[in-house]
Amino acid sequence: MNAEELLRRYAAGERDFRRVNLEYAKLRGVNLSEADFSEANLGSARLQEANLRRSIFKSANLGLADLSHAILDEADLSHAYLDSNLEYASLQGANLSHARLRWGNLRNANLRNANLRNAVLVEISLRGANLEEADLRDAIMGETSLERANLRGALVEGCNIDYTDKRNTIMPDGQVVTDKNYNPGGDEDE
Repeated sequence: MNAEELLRRYAAGERDFRRVNLEYAKLRGVNLSEADFSEANLGSARLQEANLRRSIFKSANLGLADLSHAILDEADLSHAYLDSNLEYASLQGANLSHARLRWGNLRNANLRNANLRNAVLVEISLRGANLEEADLRDAIMGETSLERANLRGALVEGCNIDYTDKRNTIMPDGQVVTDKNYNPGGDEDE
């Protein structure tokens, strides 16, 4: 399926696009809200500024996709492969449980109330991201930048944030970390 056919079928009311191949599709600024892309291949797709609110990407491949400035509020991205550019994307209330976000970019993304339980967040940038009240329980984090991120009220039990850059980050308890290290006991590491 190509981008033109997808848009034509969506305009005709179709929402089921499970397992379609849209690799390299150019879909900048389109409205595909509430569509089902479960197990679809959207690798290297261009979805900047797209409205994907409440869409389903369960187990989809979004590797190397550009979703910068996209609206993914309340979307289901569980088990998705998201080594993608999500800079400035809105993911409020999105389900990213068990998603793989290795080498991705979530700088300045809005992940307020997002579910990131058991997600793999390795070697990514969450610099300036809003993770307020997000669920990060049992997420795997390593070599991740949380610099200037907001984690106020986030659930972080079982999430290893010891090897992340946390300069100027608001931690779940409201404490602002002023250096790279943070000890959840309340004292900054020396």
